[in-house]
Amino acid sequence: MLDPLDHLSALRVFEAVARLGSVRLAAMELGVTDGAVSKQIRALEASLKTELFIRGHRKLILTEPAERLAQSLAAAFESIVRSVERTERSGQRGRLVIAAPATFLVRWFLPRLPKLLARLKGTEIDVVAWNKDPVATDRSIDMHVVVGGETAIPGMVRHIVGPETFGPVATPALLPEGGPPEDILGVQRLTTVWPTAMWSNWSVESGVALPESPMLRFERLLFAIKAAEAGLGAVLAPGPAVWDAIAAGELVAPLGLYKRDGNWALLWRTDQTSALHMSALRWFQAEFAASEAAAFGES
Repeated sequence: MLDPLDHLSALRVFEAVARLGSVRLAAMELGVTDGAVSKQIRALEASLKTELFIRGHRKLILTEPAERLAQSLAAAFESIVRSVERTERSGQRGRLVIAAPATFLVRWFLPRLPKLLARLKGTEIDVVAWNKDPVATDRSIDMHVVVGGETAIPGMVRHIVGPETFGPVATPALLPEGGPPEDILGVQRLTTVWPTAMWSNWSVESGVALPESPMLRFERLLFAIKAAEAGLGAVLAPGPAVWDAIAAGELVAPLGLYKRDGNWALLWRTDQTSALHMSALRWFQAEFAASEAAAFGES
């Protein structure tokens, strides 16, 4: 069996070629010659006894095993870089690296970051946009914000912050004053390219039928929410992404937000629990409850 530690240079070269799709670009990034890159790839293929690329006229195409290997290596090298960065900063005390989905960060977390910094006095916080599944072996992240069902992850503990909710929201100007709540379902629907079935999933889960309506798609949920605030239609959004806008009267949710089976939660490694982590957890729980209550006029 091939020992990866004996082939780290070749694996790094392969990851660069796979990511950039070019021997020449990989050579430029790594500061070596094209020939040196090609030699490393051939040696790696011989050691693995596996063809890594289908060599076309002008481009390299990854084979299926090579594509899986490239994805794993990209994540591994990213983790190594983050771990080295943290080691370089190891003399600095009180640092917390928090990873969360980008929409959650922009719409809920960043506006409240000054309050968390004030609570965790003297603690430096690094913020990372993250949509991959957390793993205990990645020591570059101190705390993951996740949403969904309670899937156990070996080596990690999960603490619930609040319920997972989502529902249709739009600007008040799009809805006739005094009309029924269902009017929001008749305006143009804003959604994402992926996942493609957000509205139909919500309809099934909430039991609310959807009438015919035009659809406008965006690459990211964050863009769709901004489009809703611009008056382009109604978007299905998670609670934390729209609570502040609802509280400010910029968006309305006449049908409310449907409570799903999952939860928002914080995850961290089992060997990492500290007073700092627990203080951050209590802050998240309190802020979640307060921001949801403010959105719907609850005390």
